Amino acid sequence: MADIEDLLGALAAKAPPAFATLESDVFQGLARHREQATARRGMVLAVGVAAMVGVVGAIAPAAPAQAEPLFGVPQSAPSHLLAD
Repeated sequence: MADIEDLLGALAAKAPPAFATLESDVFQGLARHREQATARRGMVLAVGVAAMVGVVGAIAPAAPAQAEPLFGVPQSAPSHLLAD
């Protein structure tokens, strides 16, 4: 009966060269999958926040728009009150 160490040594000698980098390839794939999942989670969160802001902005009552000149005479200025 052959020794198990001899059998494993023979198997290691016949192993394809791709087996040498197999572990690093697996860990790189896992890291890439984790990064993609994190990015996907962030995008879903951003879309959810944007949807909530849009819904709340559409439903919430807004004050009526008041048009007043930016650099003009304000409505409560004395010259404006005397002219009307």
